[in-house]
Amino acid sequence: MAAFLASDEGKSRPDATPRFILAQNDKIILAVTGNAGWKEKMWPKIQEVTGTSA
Repeated sequence: MAAFLASDEGKSRPDATPRFILAQNDKIILAVTGNAGWKEKMWPKIQEVTGTSA
């Protein structure tokens, strides 16, 4: 979130909700919004897809 707010887009749209899209094999497999979406859904899905853990 901090990186988004520091970006040019973040500076011009400070109230914008970040959106994250995960694609694999030319297909969207997950789309989430906000920090909670990233933390609770996107990050675990990335770990699942890549077979890694933090």
